[in-house]
Amino acid sequence: MAEKQKPVTPVRPSGLELIYLYPCPFCGREVPIIAPTSPAVAKCDACRRGFPIVPVDERGVRFIKIVQAGGKAGIDPDFL
Repeated sequence: MAEKQKPVTPVRPSGLELIYLYPCPFCGREVPIIAPTSPAVAKCDACRRGFPIVPVDERGVRFIKIVQAGGKAGIDPDFL
């Protein structure tokens, strides 16, 4: 006889991250990188070659996270 499992209650987001897409200059694949706020070298997961990327503005990232209340505003249209 199969046991019935209790349904899992939907989970709310616990945070928010911004992902930027950088096109690989070698193969053209868009490489996703979580809000790089300092100069770095990204590695393409398709061709495995590294390339330098331009960082994003940390204040702009922080602003988006504050406006979205760490992800809470994204699930509740009446939050703001």
